[in-house]
Amino acid sequence: MKLKFIIIALFILHFTFLFSDTIIDSVYSDPVLDGYIYFSQNAQAYLVNNWMYDMGAGDSGFSMIDPDPNSHDRSYISFNLPEIPENYYIDSVFVRVYQFMSGGYDASIGEYTDFPVWDIAGGDTIKCIMSHIDYGNELDVGDWEKGDVGNPYTYQNNIGTITESGEEDYRYLDVTTSVIQDYELNRDKTQYRIAFQINTDWDNETDLVAFLTGSTQSVWARPQVFIRFTDEINSLENDEIPLGQSLNFEIYPNPVNNIFGVLLSRKDVFIKKFDIFNVKGQKVKSFDSPEIMNGSRLSIDSSKMPSGIYLMKLITENEVAVKKFLIMH
Repeated sequence: MKLKFIIIALFILHFTFLFSDTIIDSVYSDPVLDGYIYFSQNAQAYLVNNWMYDMGAGDSGFSMIDPDPNSHDRSYISFNLPEIPENYYIDSVFVRVYQFMSGGYDASIGEYTDFPVWDIAGGDTIKCIMSHIDYGNELDVGDWEKGDVGNPYTYQNNIGTITESGEEDYRYLDVTTSVIQDYELNRDKTQYRIAFQINTDWDNETDLVAFLTGSTQSVWARPQVFIRFTDEINSLENDEIPLGQSLNFEIYPNPVNNIFGVLLSRKDVFIKKFDIFNVKGQKVKSFDSPEIMNGSRLSIDSSKMPSGIYLMKLITENEVAVKKFLIMH
């Protein structure tokens, strides 16, 4: 029994889930290319670090070059792209990083916080974002500006917010468009920069988030991309599944681990039924829910459902709405 458990665990860590029309591939980041660049404002000097187990973004609050509390970090991650299986195309791609540390200082109230605070006008709207870039086969000081608007190695300055919470946990971001672009450019890697939208607010305090890198000893915490390939005959949105736009709902969290919830956005909705379909368009779960009204937080157990992409369909008296979600155990 123990051997069986070990085999299953190894399969999950290096998983490729196969369906008749779907392949979900998992790729860890390249530890040689993961890391961060540290910039000292006073010395106008850079330091590249790609051998540590962690990488940061924001004001470090300490100096590695000279006594400069405003030194700033930007992080970089790189993934080798697998070959696209014959007769398949890319349906969706998610990147996952593990955030293990976060902190800040709010000068307006003189208190430390669990997430960076930028003490400037509009500081509450400054996000920690990911940018799609090309930094090649080596991380060096010339990569600092790759990700900035106008830089020739910046494919897209902001593909989304990677974190806005101080909670230690996984962070996910949809990078489908970026990866498709890399394949179209015949690149063998997909690469990203993680950074806040300003360099510093000059308050001489630590405002930093940190993630684990590909050098991390714990495999589960290394950055990963999950690439879903599908064939050219069967698409995820099966023609037999009606799609509607008038009814809106949220699935949280998404991606899903074991338990997830469904929340409607309107108060006047009476849900008759909701169904869950797999990537083949086959119904895997069905629930009659005459008691479900807007505002109810319905919990669903997905622990026995295989990892992969699913569709949830909600049905009212005269509306149908469908939303895609990802399960990753």
